[in-house]
Amino acid sequence: MGSSLAATWNGTLANFGGGIAGQSGATRYAFDDAFKYLVSVYLGKKAVKKEKVDALFQLLCNFAQANKTGHNHSPLISQKIIRLLLRHSDNYQAQTLYGTLVDSQLTIHPHSLTHFMDNFARQGRPDLAMDALRRIAGSGADVSSDTVQYSCITLLRTRFDKVEWYRVQSHLVTEMLELGIRPGIPMLNAMILNAVEACDYQTAQAMFQTARANGIRRDTITYSILLKVALQNSDPNLVEKIMHMAEEDGALPRNNQLVFCLVVTILQIAQAAKTDFVTLTSRYKTMLQFYARYCDLRPLQELGIVLDVYRETKVTNVVSQPSPQLLAVMIMGYIRLFAGIRQVEGLYTRYQSLIAQDHQLIASTAETDHVANAFLFRLGRTKKSSNKCAVILRDMLNPPASTTVKVAKPTVQTWSIALRTYFFNNQRAAGEKILQMMRAMGTEPNQVTMNTIISGYANMQDAPAAVNAMQQMEAAGLQVDSYTLKGLTRIINRDELLDALRKVAAKPIETQEAVHITEDTLKLA
Repeated sequence: MGSSLAATWNGTLANFGGGIAGQSGATRYAFDDAFKYLVSVYLGKKAVKKEKVDALFQLLCNFAQANKTGHNHSPLISQKIIRLLLRHSDNYQAQTLYGTLVDSQLTIHPHSLTHFMDNFARQGRPDLAMDALRRIAGSGADVSSDTVQYSCITLLRTRFDKVEWYRVQSHLVTEMLELGIRPGIPMLNAMILNAVEACDYQTAQAMFQTARANGIRRDTITYSILLKVALQNSDPNLVEKIMHMAEEDGALPRNNQLVFCLVVTILQIAQAAKTDFVTLTSRYKTMLQFYARYCDLRPLQELGIVLDVYRETKVTNVVSQPSPQLLAVMIMGYIRLFAGIRQVEGLYTRYQSLIAQDHQLIASTAETDHVANAFLFRLGRTKKSSNKCAVILRDMLNPPASTTVKVAKPTVQTWSIALRTYFFNNQRAAGEKILQMMRAMGTEPNQVTMNTIISGYANMQDAPAAVNAMQQMEAAGLQVDSYTLKGLTRIINRDELLDALRKVAAKPIETQEAVHITEDTLKLA
């Protein structure tokens, strides 16, 4: 289909003497059916040619102009036609089509207007999107319907101004409410999330409480968003308040995903804070209290994680088996926040034993690298315990044949942690062996890995090796960043470092890698 077909149809329209506004409903429906057929045939496919889109777009605009009307009746153009045409039109065509329909005073179906809203939101045109919303409200349609509200969500979650985006979104919310929209929980979640991302925590909590007062049933997403407020403010007390509110709403204890979010938030708060060991152990006890309140304690007890806090916890009537993800977080929290080195070593032995016994729940936590990485990181903190790291890598590469779960292989994060362990414990040969194994397994170092290697060599005061690693980093297309420079500052003898850099700069241009570091740069690191 091309310009010839459009010309034929436009000629047909002209023969109707300026339009079909005065024709019978049957005539209008006949044209609508014809348009639907053309749009379905030419635009309802995966591969659509631009010339066909252009022809249909022009045909539809000409049709609208030929059928101007000063009164309202059933829409001449169905929402299916609008939806398919907007899916393939460019921004200019979408705006032109909308302007033509409006100027022609043709009634536009409310669902078609929501399609225009979505399109204009993606274009970054809140003015046109809000104009479409006003027309929906003016048509008498239900502006609080799910269809309209989901279009409002698209509009509210679009960033139109990088600096003043929250002010713009606040104005949009105000007008939406003035148009009579009664936000449901998905739209309310979008509004609360905007407030959280703008660090307007007071407004976020106020909207949360307003929903509660108005009887709006909040969901897991609502609580997850509010937990972000607790995390940003490092406020474990707010996490506990959210837990009690969720219980009052009936979201707990049956919602395992929400239990997971509560426990993870406490772990993240603890990890982000540079605090004393007593506070960290207290945070883990809080994690355990939340866990024990809703989940079966036996998996943790089988691992040997037994604390008095169990007896202090009020258990709900509904206690469920934890998900592998939740159990993994509890193990990681114990490793990072509570246990000493000997306790971690004992835990790892029991953990591997249960995997070998094919304990389905505990073994399932090994399907990702998270728990193994936590063991690696903790045991790699001292030279004495770092010998366990080789055992952990071996168990990941060669899991017990008796287990039916697919144990995760080392990832780039796993290798990076292992490299950090050996380099920072001055075990250079072991670190370089790990790097060889990593590449032999088909995993290439990323930015974090290379910065770890550079920092490791610098920590051992080997300036030439650190600079050589930096060359390899740039040769791999990775950028020297602030962490690279910070790693180089570990070299005490600056003259030796600058000498190594000068030797790189003195290489023939065809073999020289770009190393743009000066003494002034190092001072800034």
